[in-house]
Amino acid sequence: MVMYYAAAAATATTGLLHLMLGPNNLGFNVNQGILFIVGGITQVFWIIPMVRRWGTPWYAIGIGGTAVFMALFLITRMPGNPITGRGGGTNPMSIAVEVFEATFIGFAAAIIVYENRMKKRLDEKSATELSTRKNKKLVSILTGIVVALVLAGLFVLPMTMPRPMGGPPAQGGSPGIGQFGQQPQGQQAANLLGGSTSQTCTLTPSLVEVESTPQQTEGPYFVDGMPNRSDITSDTSTGSLQQGIPLNLVVNVYDVDNGSCIPLSGAQVDIWHADSQGVYSEVLLQGTSGQNFLRGYQITNENGTATFSTVYPGWYEGRAIHIHVKVRTFEGTQETSEWTSQFYLPDSVNEQVHTQPPYSNHGPVDISNEEDGIYRGASTDGLIQSNAGQHLMLNLTHQDQGYLGTFNVTLDANQTG
Repeated sequence: MVMYYAAAAATATTGLLHLMLGPNNLGFNVNQGILFIVGGITQVFWIIPMVRRWGTPWYAIGIGGTAVFMALFLITRMPGNPITGRGGGTNPMSIAVEVFEATFIGFAAAIIVYENRMKKRLDEKSATELSTRKNKKLVSILTGIVVALVLAGLFVLPMTMPRPMGGPPAQGGSPGIGQFGQQPQGQQAANLLGGSTSQTCTLTPSLVEVESTPQQTEGPYFVDGMPNRSDITSDTSTGSLQQGIPLNLVVNVYDVDNGSCIPLSGAQVDIWHADSQGVYSEVLLQGTSGQNFLRGYQITNENGTATFSTVYPGWYEGRAIHIHVKVRTFEGTQETSEWTSQFYLPDSVNEQVHTQPPYSNHGPVDISNEEDGIYRGASTDGLIQSNAGQHLMLNLTHQDQGYLGTFNVTLDANQTG
């Protein structure tokens, strides 16, 4: 009896994890997202064959399907594999999935062996009739459990994540389903647009014209209330420092006023990005809950400038290398405007950086900028219809042992979210 429920628990847990991952993957890898959702529902459904003891054919199908999932995972971790062409990374979430899948296979195989032995000892017909009479009472209960778990995996459990808002857009570039199947609505959608301007402005006294700066999706990993600090390489909870190639960021924020670029002082600039292995802090499913490395904000000075000391970001599956940025203005505690986007870095530098440790431990960059659906898609504010990422490239130069990245952000601080 214990083996049946243990196998059911293992397949249910695996299914829930896949269901939590599915909607997010739809944003940048539709096939993988569909695979996770369909596979997750199937794995949760397999509670019924295990608890109701449908027999060896069902157990074998469950083992085979789970083995396919594990094989796909192992193959796509290998460099130059025939599916993705690149070696993927691992994180606590993916490892947990594989552990529970292996656990299910182990229990299901043990059940097959156990039942085959029991058939030799018992009259097969009477055993089957007894099992059928007992199992009929569980049909409605198990069906309810399966439905509840599927709904929880898709809609409830993701709410435990930090601020699960809009995720990557679909390959066509239009705003897509968020990590948890949500799109910004109501006030969230208004905040997404607040601060954008279609105007250009001219910097004085250089007379350099600065184009309007498009917004892009916030993504699923923004967390408010991070430390006010310029150096974001440390984690305040552990005291550890992020390893990687130094990157100094200089963000100049300008308010457009009748064609002139007016430095916007007192604006809050938030920065967050992945570490050298493609991992974000403060993400439960990545095992970094409670940590805040590579996150922080600065208040722009009288020149409209905020500076950050960080490390060159790493890649994670399905996305080009990028840095998230959010600029907000306040009157007291009331937010008056919000501008959100992402910065990109040159492909050639990304590739060069990832030949060096610790980046080389994670393997070559997963995709280029042009292969990234968000980079080549439309901006979320409607300013740019395609290839918005081209307008969000950091001006990157060598500096000492690392790089200096600068960017001029132009917005309309008079717009309210």
